[in-house]
Amino acid sequence: MTDNSTGLDFLFKNRKLLIFAAFLGGIIGIGATFFIPKKYLSTAIIYPYNSHKVNEIISNPQFGYEIETEQLMQLLESKSMRDKTIEAFKLYDYYEEDTTDLKWKSELTLKYINDVSFFRSKYLSIVINVKTKDPQLSADIANFQVSEVNRYREQIFEENREKSFKNIGDKYLLSKRRLAALKDSIYAIKGGSQELLYNFVENLNNENYDTQDFINDSRLEPIIEQYLYERGRYLALRVKYDQMKELIEQPLPSVYSIDIAEPTYKKVSPSFLMNALVGGIIFFILVLTIRLVGTQWRNLKERVEK
Repeated sequence: MTDNSTGLDFLFKNRKLLIFAAFLGGIIGIGATFFIPKKYLSTAIIYPYNSHKVNEIISNPQFGYEIETEQLMQLLESKSMRDKTIEAFKLYDYYEEDTTDLKWKSELTLKYINDVSFFRSKYLSIVINVKTKDPQLSADIANFQVSEVNRYREQIFEENREKSFKNIGDKYLLSKRRLAALKDSIYAIKGGSQELLYNFVENLNNENYDTQDFINDSRLEPIIEQYLYERGRYLALRVKYDQMKELIEQPLPSVYSIDIAEPTYKKVSPSFLMNALVGGIIFFILVLTIRLVGTQWRNLKERVEK
């Protein structure tokens, strides 16, 4: 007799007991469902911006690309966003955490991650799912993610833009001071009107212009050379400074909110069917194991006694 036939014989002989065990497990699973807190799901869907500049979005009005979606996912899943959400809704009270316990933050984080989730759809949108015991709370947390991720993103960009703008501004002002100092040095040697230097610079590209008419002192040559270099640097910095100033005055674009979250009063968990199936399977396997071990034990005992 094969092992398969032996196994089928065993199941057939114990079929009533196993069926009863599965049925009993299902009943217990259904009963346990009444004691598990109900949870309600709310969903928000957003698309990322496709540029950090409003004028580029106006000229090319479309949703973001994969890199923008990934960046937005990183912001939503960041510790800072998690902490903002926990503090805004006092989730430590909602989860009844004992803040005197050293591990309460770790436990709270795990519960938060289980109830607040994000995933990227195949259309490059981001779906925000929130499950809590309060339908309104679920919707509020989901919508909070949409509004707060904009503020959080703007805060990061503003800090970076302000630092870059200040850096360029400092270089621009320093170059301006150096240029003024070089100009003063030139006129300290040459004397004359300030318009002479302007005319000299304007005529440098003129093939018929003789620079010796202006540079009539050997001491002027190195100063003029340095002045021309600094002037080119100053003009480039001024253009960059003006461009960055215009950019920093523009508002940052917001994410595209496709679906806002609304309270849903149909629970998503616990499920009577799922709990009944789980309970039935657990009891079936448990009784099957006990019965199988018992049978093997009796067979072993009989062989030993013989």
